[in-house]
Amino acid sequence: MHPLIREAFNITKELGPVTFVGAVAVFLHTKNTRESRDLDFVIAKQITREELLNKDYKFITENGKEKTYTPRNYKIDIYVDRPLNRIPIETIIKTSQDFPIDKKGNTVNAMGLEALILAKFRANRQEQDYPDLRGLAIQRFSDINWKEMEKLVDDATEVEDIRSTLKYIAKN
Repeated sequence: MHPLIREAFNITKELGPVTFVGAVAVFLHTKNTRESRDLDFVIAKQITREELLNKDYKFITENGKEKTYTPRNYKIDIYVDRPLNRIPIETIIKTSQDFPIDKKGNTVNAMGLEALILAKFRANRQEQDYPDLRGLAIQRFSDINWKEMEKLVDDATEVEDIRSTLKYIAKN
């Protein structure tokens, strides 16, 4: 099992229902990965600092900013009360899906394909989002439910921007 997915599974066991976004979601949708020790996820119910500390999670201040780490030293970002690239947490959870990760029937939950593409498109971070979008475009373009995408976006022009961008980057 890929180390990132093993860590996602461990986090799920420790914290309960979470929906992974970012690198874990890209890997589950494409089986492509980039090196990352940073896992991002959304959770429906706030988890307290004390609860995390009781589960051996750590809080470390780096460059004046507090960061959270799992017991296995993976950095995590937890989204609970703020949208992810203007996508409400409730929508991410509602449109998520479970991915089987082993032969025992264990799963990891990740954001759905359309929400993942929209989040990556809106984040527009050249170094990580462009390769992620390219992999999604090459491997999953035909699986995109454009009606679902229309429900997620602000206006129809955003859907056309996404469609044309994915077609372009899949070819280049």
